Amino acid sequence: MIKFTPVPITDHDLILGKDFNKKFASEMKSYYAPFVMKGRDIQVAKETWEYAVADSIVGASWVGAGKNVVDVKAPIADFDVKGLSIGIITDNQTTEASFLQNNKQENDGFGKLFESKDFLALKEMFVDPMDKKIKGTNNLHLLAVIREKSTKNVYYCLLKVESSTLTDTEFLSQMTTEGKRSVSLPMIDPQYGKTYIYIAKRRLEIRLNGAGLSPFLVLSHTY
Repeated sequence: MIKFTPVPITDHDLILGKDFNKKFASEMKSYYAPFVMKGRDIQVAKETWEYAVADSIVGASWVGAGKNVVDVKAPIADFDVKGLSIGIITDNQTTEASFLQNNKQENDGFGKLFESKDFLALKEMFVDPMDKKIKGTNNLHLLAVIREKSTKNVYYCLLKVESSTLTDTEFLSQMTTEGKRSVSLPMIDPQYGKTYIYIAKRRLEIRLNGAGLSPFLVLSHTY
């Protein structure tokens, strides 16, 4: 199993390179420019964040738009780039981002597994494939870009993707149902966010906690 651990801002230069923030802001503003010139609301596709990250790190390349968990490869690390939004940065929850969807036909009975709380089968169906996907990655990090709707500020943070110290038994014991739609997973400290299986969309999702992550957030620019 994996867990997501926030990276201190003091370590960002080592992973992202010096002046990443300045370069990232410049790259993103170039994407905003056509909308700004025409007085339109700024629309940013998922890949746009990935392009900007790739072009802001020396020696990096964009490798997204596929089934690979990695969006950007760089000499020091691989990155899974997520674009999220939040009303106010001190709110508890951002919007969600998917990091694995399981649409295999043989898994069509997952709804009954949820109803019967068969956490072992759900783990094998959704969590274990994620573990396989990250094998062979190089120092994988999740780079989350968070847009604050109230101010139009753009923040980012890094979370290292590393092996969990939980045993299978401990992991299963911490899985819980949430309402009629999801199963909570112990893949991130609740102070920093939540990871869960969203039953309706058959996928693993993550939401981040803006308040809890405040010591790890970098204010980049305003869009």
